Parts: sequence; C-alpha cells; structure tokens
Amino acid sequence: MTVRIFKAKNILTLGIALLLVYMFTHPQKALHASQQGLLLWFHTLLPTLLPFMILSNLVIRLGTAEKLLSPFAPLFRVLFGLSPAGTYVYLLGLLCGYPMGAKLTADLYKEKRIPKSEAMYLLTFSNNPSPAFLSSYVLLQCLCMPQYTLASFGILYASNYITCLFFRRRYQTAPSQPDHKRKEISPLPPAGKLLDISIMNAFETITRLGGFIILFSVLSAALNQYLALGNATPFFLGIFEISTGLPAIAASPLSAQARYILSMGCTSLGGLCVLAQTNTVIRSSGLPLLPYVEGKLLNASLALLFSLLFLKCV
Repeated sequence: MTVRIFKAKNILTLGIALLLVYMFTHPQKALHASQQGLLLWFHTLLPTLLPFMILSNLVIRLGTAEKLLSPFAPLFRVLFGLSPAGTYVYLLGLLCGYPMGAKLTADLYKEKRIPKSEAMYLLTFSNNPSPAFLSSYVLLQCLCMPQYTLASFGILYASNYITCLFFRRRYQTAPSQPDHKRKEISPLPPAGKLLDISIMNAFETITRLGGFIILFSVLSAALNQYLALGNATPFFLGIFEISTGLPAIAASPLSAQARYILSMGCTSLGGLCVLAQTNTVIRSSGLPLLPYVEGKLLNASLALLFSLLFLKCV
C-alpha cells in the first residue's frame, strides 16, 4: 500500500511539474484553454445546474422528493427497481446532466432517504449527459449533425437502460423494505435559513466543478501540445475531458461516421474530468466510486456498439 501511495504521489508530482512547464512556456495557449473552461462553466454549467441544485437541496431537506413521485412509484419500481426518492435522482440526473445524478445520490444517502445498495445501484446509471448538452453542443455545435438528434437520444438512453438492467440484480433490494433506518424528522430551521443553507451548499459544489473544468481544460491543452498520437489524439482528449475533446474529434481528419461514433462513446463515458467531479460530490457520503466507473464503462461500450449499428442501418 505504501509503495502504491508513493508511486501515485510521484505521478501526481510529475504531472504538476509538466503542467507548470506548459503554462510557463506556452502562456497564451494556457490562458486560452483556461478561458474556454471558464466560459463553459459560466455560460453552461452555472445557469443550468445551479437552480436545480438549490431547489434539490430544499426538496431533500424538506423530505418532499418521495411525496412528489409516490404516484409513479409502481411504474418505476417495475422498470428500474427504484424507490420514489431514487426515481427523483434518476429523473434529475437525466434532465440536468453531469454530475447531478451522483450529487443527488450522495445527498439522499447522507439524509438516509435511500439505502446504500440503492445508492450504489444509482451510481451505475444515474449520471448522464443532459439532453441540451447532447442536442445543442455535441450534435449541433461540434458535429453539425442535427439530423441524428432523435437517434442519438435513443442510443444513449437505451445503452443507459441496459446498463441499469445489468447492475439491477447485483444491487437490487426491495424499495419498500430498505436496509437502513429512516432518518428521524428533526425540527426544520426557519425558511430563510433553510434557503440560505441550500444556496451556499449549491454554490460550494458548483464552484468546485468549475475548478475541475478549468484545470482539465488546461491539462487537455498541455496533452495536445506534448502528445503525438496521430489520429488517436482526439479520442484520447475526449476520454480526458469531453468539452475540449469533442471539438477535437469533430475537427479531426477521421470520417464523419468515425467522428460520430467516437463522440457518442466519449459523451456517454463522461471522461476523467466528470469522474473527478463525481468523486468530489460523493466523497463526503462514503459511497465508493467503483460502481460509477463500472457503469460508465459498460454504458460507453454499449453506446459505441449501438452507434456503429445505427450507421450501418442508415
């Protein structure tokens, strides 16, 4: 264990040193990459996720997630094996995009609204790209393939559902008989204080995510500068950070079909940047990261396969 920690520290130190060298030797490129990451955070992540984070914090602290979705409980129990609270996580994870599904999973688990088994199950499939990100950024802005919008939704969400079914047996528990004791209801703070707590929690989370996006944008620029992997470079950048990797894939000399397939796979995977964001939002809950990693690898593999089959049929 000590040797592994030592090696990890050495790798981290080397990476930091290389990044500092890049920033000193290519200040304009580093500045541009940092600005791109900041703009992505400010124009996309901040207005998209922050309102949902604030409202979700209020919903979770008030304990109303279960009440909101209890009428649909039988349907989602059959289709997904989820409790009403777990259904809330899944739906907002689909609508809001990375890393909202993982954050809500961790929040509800910490509040003892869902058992650990259901939380780990949700991590395998509840963290997804938002519909707006897929349709506007990936298909319209990067690939210029808006004609594939409906098919792309079908590919990503079908692969997501198959991933859900694959892991359901491993983590399945009866939602009506959770393996934890429900949290006792404590007196709520005044409405003003509750809103203040929810806003500050949301801003803390969104600021951390912004830091990751800016850092990984600069790292991606450094890797693009120093690595010479030929046609594999855009795919490598897509695995590393999707917001900078997807434009690199779209601008690559690969065929249109190959660009589409690789973009769908990287979008489904989320990349190392989203992995780091997910680890940040679930760390305080004590949930393991492994279920998320397993789910994303399967999800991305299925998305690649389905994209290839779709292009062969059109």
